[in-house]
Amino acid sequence: MKILFACNIADPEARQRIEPLGEIIEAPEADSPEKLLAAAEGAEMIIVPYTAQMLVTQAVIDALPQLKLIGSTYGGVRQNIDELYALEKGICVIHTGPTRIRPMAEYTLGLALSALTQISNYHHYMRSGEAWPRANFGRTRILHNRKVGVIGFGWIGQGIAELFKNFTPNIQIHSQHASEADLQAAGYQKAVSLESVFAECEVIILAGGYNPQTHHMIRAQHFEAMAEEALFINIARGKMVHQAEMIEVAERKNIYLALDVFENEPLEDDSPLRKNDRYLIAPHRANAPREFEERWKYVADELERFTAGQSPETALSPERAKVMSES
Repeated sequence: MKILFACNIADPEARQRIEPLGEIIEAPEADSPEKLLAAAEGAEMIIVPYTAQMLVTQAVIDALPQLKLIGSTYGGVRQNIDELYALEKGICVIHTGPTRIRPMAEYTLGLALSALTQISNYHHYMRSGEAWPRANFGRTRILHNRKVGVIGFGWIGQGIAELFKNFTPNIQIHSQHASEADLQAAGYQKAVSLESVFAECEVIILAGGYNPQTHHMIRAQHFEAMAEEALFINIARGKMVHQAEMIEVAERKNIYLALDVFENEPLEDDSPLRKNDRYLIAPHRANAPREFEERWKYVADELERFTAGQSPETALSPERAKVMSES
């Protein structure tokens, strides 16, 4: 069995585990569909990295009738794999999303704690020359017993909610897919609506996937509904929020923002988001923790399961594929 990686396998231990499963071909130069197809002759499995363009196109899939599995070393697949077409052809499609759960959850917790306690602002002012800015922000807040709303309950949303349960029992989940009974069994409350999350929660976390249906799903009316000093956190995708409307409301209302993602990246130099102490901003680095590199071992896990005749944990169904984030 030939296993093509359109990248180098960065983890020697993972490579050792994959070697008994088939002939490994590493082709980091295969950064286009044409180059991928040239390298993939006879391959039954293809693993691709995150790149700026689609790699596993319909044409590539049609040209490789022996193909049984396509995987991504990233948490999503749609950027680089035509997953719906692959599934139509009976090909298994996998990804490394579970390796992102804890790093993303802890990063989100860091944003929440820093924004509530103003640690980042104290640090900024002391580094900027202000000797002792103790009184700049008045009384701050902690996370304990706050009402938290999590929007999206996929891999990442579940991980965030589970971590935040250590700080508060008051967690609402907004999900189109999780049932009220399942959420209650896990210790959560199912939100009545998206609007109710913004109106009722003190900390609101956007954690869902980006696709055409979720584009600009968060609008001015949601920020208008937020209580005084409520905090909105976005670690999902910037395009899920109508950024101009968010800024317009936040500039005149006493609400807080903690944003790792933006509608356009890099964030514009003159953006109002850079100029307000109520806004905590970061340059899309929720994916920075070293623990993300556990993805290589997870790829080995999934390939071992597949070659043993088992279903990989992340094997996509058409229903799941349609709601996954596009990037």
